[in-house]
Amino acid sequence: MASSSRNKRSVNTVDENAASVISDWLENWEEDADDEEKEEDFSSYVPNDVLSDNEDAEYIPSDHNTDSEESATSDVASDVEHETAVSDISHYYYGKNRFKWSSNPPTRNVRTPSHNILRLPSIRRNNNSEVLDPVDAFRLIFDDRMMEIILHWTNKKLEDIRNKNTNADKYMIRDTDVIELKGFISILIYTSVFKSNRESILLLYANDGSGRNIFRATIAMRRFLVLLVALRFDNFADREERKRTDPACAIPEMINLFVENSQKNYNPGANMTIDEMLIAFRGRCKFKMYMPSKPAKYGLKMQCLMDSKTFYVYNTYLYTGKDSDGHTLNSEEGKASIPTQAVIRLCKPIYGSNRNITTDNWYSSLELLEALKNRGLTTVGTLKKNKREIPLAFLPQKDKVVGSSLFGFTKDCTLVSYVPKKNKAVILYSSMHHDNTIDTTTNKPEVIMEYNRTKGGVDAVDQKCSVYSCSRRTVRWPLAVMFRIFDMWN
Repeated sequence: MASSSRNKRSVNTVDENAASVISDWLENWEEDADDEEKEEDFSSYVPNDVLSDNEDAEYIPSDHNTDSEESATSDVASDVEHETAVSDISHYYYGKNRFKWSSNPPTRNVRTPSHNILRLPSIRRNNNSEVLDPVDAFRLIFDDRMMEIILHWTNKKLEDIRNKNTNADKYMIRDTDVIELKGFISILIYTSVFKSNRESILLLYANDGSGRNIFRATIAMRRFLVLLVALRFDNFADREERKRTDPACAIPEMINLFVENSQKNYNPGANMTIDEMLIAFRGRCKFKMYMPSKPAKYGLKMQCLMDSKTFYVYNTYLYTGKDSDGHTLNSEEGKASIPTQAVIRLCKPIYGSNRNITTDNWYSSLELLEALKNRGLTTVGTLKKNKREIPLAFLPQKDKVVGSSLFGFTKDCTLVSYVPKKNKAVILYSSMHHDNTIDTTTNKPEVIMEYNRTKGGVDAVDQKCSVYSCSRRTVRWPLAVMFRIFDMWN
């Protein structure tokens, strides 16, 4: 290779031969190819002719010597071509599937990327400035439509009970009305306030001083039990026929109205969280789940989208078995993985708002990141270590220093591996962050700090619902779901 160093030469401009000397220098001048400024390459995959045969190729230092460098000729053009090839494989990490990460963050011409600027929707929310008490707030979520549905089908069930029990007390199984129905729901909510949802009804209505006077003043005990048995949310006469196409046909109308009213009366913040919630239930149900990581272990799973700051439930749906996550998605969206389908379905109301979605490692993938980017959203989340896009250098290793961080970048994504303790590594990705910023207080990457700030929305609601719950023991799963809807409002 031609040497890049040049001997310093001088010429006296007064000399009559100065022109000829300078002309000779210009003719023999060799342009230094190393001084050319090259644009950073953030392509996702490495060309086959550049990557070695080992698919697990790792970071290659820029001063790595190859055989082609040792046998280089004095031809300048050949030297430049070879140095360009070496530069293409320098400062990069490679995953098992040849996915390419740069060790240097991408160059940004603006201070704040456009996808991090929150765009509020043009739809105006209801003016709730006159909401003065919890009753008004309750009416915003549980409006007249929901109350009419519950009232109609509960009276149908009471009529069916009267027809089957000719000798029963007709007064206790009479039809109900809206006022009594609201009193019944208020009693359920009061049991959550007093944390007495698991107490016997006899104890709650005891008149020896140990009971609650407000229960006896609102509704009679026997009437409360009758309404609890008769409470219905759909036409139970043709339910078996509707189950063939919709396993959750007993409750979806109530869930849809709850979601519609929740979205109509609230404008979420910049950060939102997606996670699963388990409704404790051990009765018979076709789509009952076993989740050992949850306190209840057995129950019904709901996928939820919540505000990370206020824990407001903005969107949710009930998981009813295989392929239910892709319900309402088009054919193209249905080709995505199951976790990606769940996120796409939940995020539809906030498309194009540039909000950030925080997910755990069950949802997180580069497929999800690309899908959200195309829909005007960013994401931050943890990654499972078996993802083929993760280079080996980012996985746990014995020689890594505790508290150290390793970054990888593409044009749209940042990958970070943090070592919290020896032989451990936490791997996260973000389409919101594009630098290697470290928090000076905790010595943790800003990506991890953002994840910790926004990850707990669904878990916090699940915890509050378990502590302050109106759910009573039941063998009917639609009633268990309705109890959880009351809890989420409460």
